[in-house]
Amino acid sequence: MIMVKLQPPLPTRALRLLAVIVATLSLPWYQPLYTYNHSSRGAVHAFSSAPRQRERSSVVRRRKNGPLSNSINDNDDDHDKEEWRAFRARLVQNGLPSLDNNLAGNTEIDDTSSSSSDTTSNNKNTKRHNVRYAHESTPLVEVGSILVSIPTTDLCQGLEQQYWHRSVVLITKVSDNVANGNVEDTVPEEQLAQGRNRGRWSYRGLLLNRCTNLLLEDGWRIQRGGDLLGLDSSDGTEYLCLHHDLDRSDSNVRDASTKLVGNLYYMTLADAQNLCKNDPSKYHATDFLTFGGFSSWRPGQLELEMGDSRNEWLALSVDGQSIWDELQWQKSQSQIVLNGREKDAACGLLEAGTDVWRTFLNKIHVSESKAIQRLPAGQLQFYDRMLEVWADDYLNVKKDQKSSVTTLSDSSGQIGPGTLVRAKSPPSNDMLLYDAEFIRSLVLVLDDTPDATVGIILNHPMSAAIECKSEEDPLPLRYGGPIDVPSWKDGSYREDDSGDDENDDDVYEGFLEYQDNDVAFDDLVFDDGREEDLGYADSTDDDDSSFIWIHRDAALGSRGVNGGGGTQLGTLNLWLIKEDDALESLQSGFLRLEDVMVFSGVCIWEKVLILERAVED
Repeated sequence: MIMVKLQPPLPTRALRLLAVIVATLSLPWYQPLYTYNHSSRGAVHAFSSAPRQRERSSVVRRRKNGPLSNSINDNDDDHDKEEWRAFRARLVQNGLPSLDNNLAGNTEIDDTSSSSSDTTSNNKNTKRHNVRYAHESTPLVEVGSILVSIPTTDLCQGLEQQYWHRSVVLITKVSDNVANGNVEDTVPEEQLAQGRNRGRWSYRGLLLNRCTNLLLEDGWRIQRGGDLLGLDSSDGTEYLCLHHDLDRSDSNVRDASTKLVGNLYYMTLADAQNLCKNDPSKYHATDFLTFGGFSSWRPGQLELEMGDSRNEWLALSVDGQSIWDELQWQKSQSQIVLNGREKDAACGLLEAGTDVWRTFLNKIHVSESKAIQRLPAGQLQFYDRMLEVWADDYLNVKKDQKSSVTTLSDSSGQIGPGTLVRAKSPPSNDMLLYDAEFIRSLVLVLDDTPDATVGIILNHPMSAAIECKSEEDPLPLRYGGPIDVPSWKDGSYREDDSGDDENDDDVYEGFLEYQDNDVAFDDLVFDDGREEDLGYADSTDDDDSSFIWIHRDAALGSRGVNGGGGTQLGTLNLWLIKEDDALESLQSGFLRLEDVMVFSGVCIWEKVLILERAVED
């Protein structure tokens, strides 16, 4: 007689195990999970470990025919996605559950941290959307993810893109092909950053914590959402409106909305305004948060910025209600500032946004001190000060600011080769934001013509050097300015000056080109060809060098241009010398290394017929 031992049915257990495995992929599931009690802003609490009665909830649901949709139309699919995020959040908190602990009956997270106002509805679907959770998901980034910036020693946040410092971003779009991205077909080319994969995007998002004092008609207050098609774009601004808990039974809301997370959606400003216009008793401008412009990341860019080498972002998975509550708090604080209760509106608006940044960090138990620990105190103060300067220009926009025009006396007679010019202190906001290389700078004028004045910055040494003579220390290289020398000599710099700074990717272009490099002697260019003078006074020899060479040896200078001694700069004991003449004198021993300076780049100030300056009233 053959005995057959019956095994328990496997499909249900197999499905449960599959759900657990898939949910934990790409997630630091060992991270702690916290809920946010919005009844006391900023308080963060861990889920209680005490057993509770939970409704049974299926872990794996049967998918409808066809792909899942982000539309607000497919309510069942939306609920499945929210339940999935909540289930994933539970795994982040507790780790892998035992298959013997009735997994299917313990996957729904109760709304333990909601106030009574959040649970008045008996609707089961509403309860699902009221689930509160927040945990770090780095490196996983999806639609609805929150990115929180972490200050780094990279000077970008201080010199060029100050608005990223202490910023919070909500991801609104993720490409279907993250590795290759989508074509950036809505943004003008001049607004696209240079670099690899230019003109493509993998992630798009909105800056959440940059409130302004700007208003559109009918009370639509605008926040800065990013630098692409932003509020300052000459090609128009792209506006998006976030909304939460609008009437989903209204087909006009459903058709115009795109889901982010929970009950948090977005639509265009035009659609939002049409809703308010067609049904003013039901919909109002205050139901929406409106953003001008957006941010995007090229393929591979965000992964690099989040990677171990840079760690510039933390990715968070946060429920939609908590995100909306935080934005509403920021809105109320900003309104207090704009109502005149704060003397400095720009700083008040900025502080409200910075507090949002701190709160999202607190949700995952990352303190501000930990977030900024990589920066020396002085550098952090510099970043914060630069952010304040940016806020003064871009958050508290002075719409009614008037200016008077003052005609300055012609001082061109005081400017010529050999003139030394020192930057004024304290620097203006424009210099801080757009011409930071001139802060505390000392400039030596090389040439002055009716069209332009050309000079070099003397006091910006670089961590690069030129090897001029074997068995001797290399000659330190200095940053002379943002215009490369060949462009000055042949005049091509004028062709690149389109007025929109589209080619100015970096304030210190020369720094990036030669940073931490040695330029070998064999790489230097020697050319004995003779063409017309392109910038060196009293000289007919063409010089294709990428550098400016200056020496102070009077004996060599006395030889004059034809003798290889260079051109004297005014009455100073300094001579502008060609590269091949300088190297020949160094190699022969006639010129010492300590008597020579080498610069990368020049500064050029083009002249106008009338010098004018705008002075604030």
